[in-house]
Amino acid sequence: MLESTRRPRLITAGRILLGDGTCIDGAGVVVANGRIERVAPVELLGDELYDEIESFPDGYLVPGFIDAHVHFCFDYGESLSADPEQLVDAQLMTSVASHCRGLLGAGVTSVCDLGSIGNVIQRARAAIDRRELEGPRINCAGRPITTPDGHLRSFGLLASDEAGVAEAVEALVADGVDVVKVVATGGAGTPGTALGLAQFSMNELRAAVCVAADAGLLVAAHAHGTQGIKRAVEAGVHTIQHCSWMDANGAVGPVDLGVLDEMNRRQQVAVIAGPLAEEIAEWLRVVEHSPRDDPASFGVSAQRLLTVWANARAAREHGVTHALGTDALFGQFEDYHDLAWRAQGLVELAGWPEALVLEALWQGGAAALNLTGEIGIVAPGAQADLVVLGGDPRFDIRALHDVRVVFRDGRKTSHPR
Repeated sequence: MLESTRRPRLITAGRILLGDGTCIDGAGVVVANGRIERVAPVELLGDELYDEIESFPDGYLVPGFIDAHVHFCFDYGESLSADPEQLVDAQLMTSVASHCRGLLGAGVTSVCDLGSIGNVIQRARAAIDRRELEGPRINCAGRPITTPDGHLRSFGLLASDEAGVAEAVEALVADGVDVVKVVATGGAGTPGTALGLAQFSMNELRAAVCVAADAGLLVAAHAHGTQGIKRAVEAGVHTIQHCSWMDANGAVGPVDLGVLDEMNRRQQVAVIAGPLAEEIAEWLRVVEHSPRDDPASFGVSAQRLLTVWANARAAREHGVTHALGTDALFGQFEDYHDLAWRAQGLVELAGWPEALVLEALWQGGAAALNLTGEIGIVAPGAQADLVVLGGDPRFDIRALHDVRVVFRDGRKTSHPR
């Protein structure tokens, strides 16, 4: 029977978190053709005949997780400066497919891939759309635009002036991307670049935004340094990735309130993304800590990340919309729970309230992918991307690890990892 002719399905749970800070006890979600038709207490859903009913009386039904910054092509410990010509295409596709299945099993139903090799992610996106591969919904940036000596130059599109940037955007449009990524500052993964220094001028960034807009695309800017953040905000990009507020020497400084005001005015989204220092990763894995596990003993790289997270909280409290990303090079965590580990870190190490982290995970993630109302919410008309958890993340953020069942477009996926 064709999916378009099937009767609706009903998914019920002990509690449904709608993704907007509210919840319904003993409720059900009616799903048809991959979208949500109704959300209501079970007793109000009537006697309609359903194609299938699935009940999770002890579970918490929540929106699918949204990772606003991934890199499917790269594994943990792998150099971002390696010559991509050395990679075997078949092996790369196999690795990408494995990462797609792993993320979906961890509850991540939508992602933005912000830097990949060739057109491999476009191909993976197409395979998922054809249901030949299980994986999350993918917004794809393809090759990042960078300077000839800039961050990610080994596999990016190189541009050095306004015309060159415009040509690079046009090439990405031809590649079939969903979003354009511009590397506005240096990055930690490319030797010889400075995280705190801007790589593109204001006019070059504006050229990227204008040409992308003509094609109906938004721009994501990689920006660690305050100089690059200011230029990217003024140029009108949609998301600021990392937003670390670093000075020219790479030291993390305070947020710039004037820039935050401009971000609010322009409704730009800051994406909390970046690699986890191994000290932090190990700390998060511990169930119960003793006094000797005091984070004050962390080394320089871990302390810098905690300062970045504190800055993000200050910006959020100033009104800036935030999304969660991992910037994950897959393999640091065997369970593919990179996003849940970072959410946990924001609560347990940076003092974020669970409510703000969940807001960033769902509402902020949807805004970052320009899919507000489509994902990150359990509501009529939204995509039926749903996760059943064994606990309530509003009171214990570690419940994000307890993924029992994942639905993508209303279809139950393979068992979670």
